[in-house]
Amino acid sequence: MKKLLILFVAVVSGVFVACGPSKQEILEMSDSRDIIIEVRQVLNDSISLMIGNTLYLNSKQVIGDNLFPLLVSTRDPQEIERLTATDVVGSPEDLLKYLRFSSPDMVNFGIVIGETAYNEIGFDENHVVETLKNIFIKVDGGSLILFHEKGSELTDAKKLF
Repeated sequence: MKKLLILFVAVVSGVFVACGPSKQEILEMSDSRDIIIEVRQVLNDSISLMIGNTLYLNSKQVIGDNLFPLLVSTRDPQEIERLTATDVVGSPEDLLKYLRFSSPDMVNFGIVIGETAYNEIGFDENHVVETLKNIFIKVDGGSLILFHEKGSELTDAKKLF
């Protein structure tokens, strides 16, 4: 009876693994996003960085209800070391306006939870995802996919809306 139960669990687990997106599909999903928010720990810094269409959100800034005011500095992908002024984003509406500079027609969003985000004391993934989801849901016709990253590779994808 135990062997039959173990075999059943193994088959069901295999079915669930087979139903998930492949690495190639995950990469295609991330490439189709107009804006990506990567949440990760940034050591020795207290700001977030906007590089191209990706906002590297410092996990220190998303602990509790302290997302706003959000401090963001824009970097040119070709000259990443060149410092620029830090912008203060004061509200969810201001964040959407800020992101529109990088992608004026943005409707497809992605959230990547980096493995280093969990190193930040007090980090709560569910809270961060819910906070960002409530911001992006305001964009008509938009979609949001949650990704997880480990070892610099996307490991999974889940459509939130």
